[in-house]
Amino acid sequence: MTGRGSILLFWVLLMVPTVILLGVAFKLLSHEDARLRQANIDTMMNQARTIASKIDLTIETVQNNLAQSLLGLWTPDQWRSTSDVLQHRLLNWERKNPLVRNVFIYHPKKGLLYPECSLAATREERQFIHRFSPLFSGTLDFELKTSQKETRQVSPKAMPRAELYKLSQAPSRAATVSDWMPWFSENQLYILGWVKPGRDGLVYGIELEVMTLLSRLATEFFTLAQRPTAYVLANGSGTVLLQSGDVIEGHPPLGKIEVSPRLPHWRLCVYAGTVAENDAKGFMALALMALSLLLISIITGGILITRLTLSKIKDARQKTSFVASVSHELKTPLTSIRMYAELLQSQRVRDPDKQAQYLNVIVGESGRLTRLINNVLDFGRLEQGRKIYRPERFDLKACLDTLISAHAIRLQKAGFKIMKVFPPTPVDIETDRDALEQAVLNIIDNALKYADSGQFIQFTLNQEADDIILEIQDDGPGIPDSAHGLIFDKFYRADTSLTASKPGSGLGLSIARQMLRDLGGDLYIMRSDIQQPGTPSKRNTGANFIIRMPCNVPH
Repeated sequence: MTGRGSILLFWVLLMVPTVILLGVAFKLLSHEDARLRQANIDTMMNQARTIASKIDLTIETVQNNLAQSLLGLWTPDQWRSTSDVLQHRLLNWERKNPLVRNVFIYHPKKGLLYPECSLAATREERQFIHRFSPLFSGTLDFELKTSQKETRQVSPKAMPRAELYKLSQAPSRAATVSDWMPWFSENQLYILGWVKPGRDGLVYGIELEVMTLLSRLATEFFTLAQRPTAYVLANGSGTVLLQSGDVIEGHPPLGKIEVSPRLPHWRLCVYAGTVAENDAKGFMALALMALSLLLISIITGGILITRLTLSKIKDARQKTSFVASVSHELKTPLTSIRMYAELLQSQRVRDPDKQAQYLNVIVGESGRLTRLINNVLDFGRLEQGRKIYRPERFDLKACLDTLISAHAIRLQKAGFKIMKVFPPTPVDIETDRDALEQAVLNIIDNALKYADSGQFIQFTLNQEADDIILEIQDDGPGIPDSAHGLIFDKFYRADTSLTASKPGSGLGLSIARQMLRDLGGDLYIMRSDIQQPGTPSKRNTGANFIIRMPCNVPH
């Protein structure tokens, strides 16, 4: 399987399970979120039922206490007494009890005894009479409106047999009936409590002050309401009476329950509240963020593995090409050395000039072979971090003169005119001499391979502050700008017809830069800007390699 096919298979094997895993995880998180939401709603609704039960119990207690007080205002032995006494007691109770809004006395034959329907009645009394006019006019009966509750008078003391016998022979009395009646007028709830103490039909009672009752309910309501849940007590028209917690505008309630049969159409609405809603959204946001981070991590890891794999594939191909190139480069000088050595060994060549020429070829090819082997060895040491440098102080100008002179024949034979621009004084430097010479030789070999169509090569030496700069320029075809950042990579060779026709390992410049950087210097390339000799109007487009080295070895 090819490298690209392996990478494609890797991504398929990576992404398919990842997508399935993320889909399952998202589904499970959604189900868990829904389950938690429903459990939270159930908890809130149970709490709402607790609040409603407490409200109902509070109202029942208030109504029972008021009913007992009403019954105590008119006892059986007072049935034949005047209603003025009852009126006096009711009014006195109204003034003292904030739960009593209005009082009344009604007789089915005599009509409404109190409050009187006259000009002397207050506005509140007139409104009260108007609200309950169906009852006070006899259109509706008190006992038919609500379920009856009988309150029988039982003596707390035991009675003698004679008195019990008299009571059994006496005419029976009607039982006392009392009840509470919810009443709606103009879409508002009013509560009427009444007592019917005897057979003659007299009815008296009170109208409950709903706002005072609501204030008592508020204590229970706010005590039981738990944040961050929002509980809203609303009447039948939707008016908010009590609210605990913040409600998000426009959001429907999670649930509604009837508060109490004593408060018809009043509902307790349950909302998640802003904090709870934010918590629910925060859970899904964190879950999605975690899944996103997992997906990003997997994709990032896949990309890194892919890049590493491609890099390894590229290195493997380059090493394969390197081995083939090195084998070819080793074979070429060895073939030349063997051929000329065999000619000299056969003693067929008697001409001294030819013998000297053959010996020069053997020496030159041996040097070429030595440089190639040194590059391979240096590459291995640099890769393994075992390259050892031995700094020493020497005159760089003299060193370059010697090095250029040693290779002048090769350069001149290739058609290069050697140009040197050196300072008149010595240039002292402390560095590894062999490594620096190897770097310069690699640049010269690069020029001999790819700039052999040029006319000159120029060496320029300068000193700037604590740095020494050596420029090696030629007027060959140059190196494309797009390749300037790549030519120092291992095994890299510009993909042109020129490099394709020349053997090479792609290690020379990489080794040169690595060694110079290890010594505290650097090697980089710029477009050459010197003029070609004899053509002052034409600018050169060759290569300009620049070596920058510190005067002393950095510590």
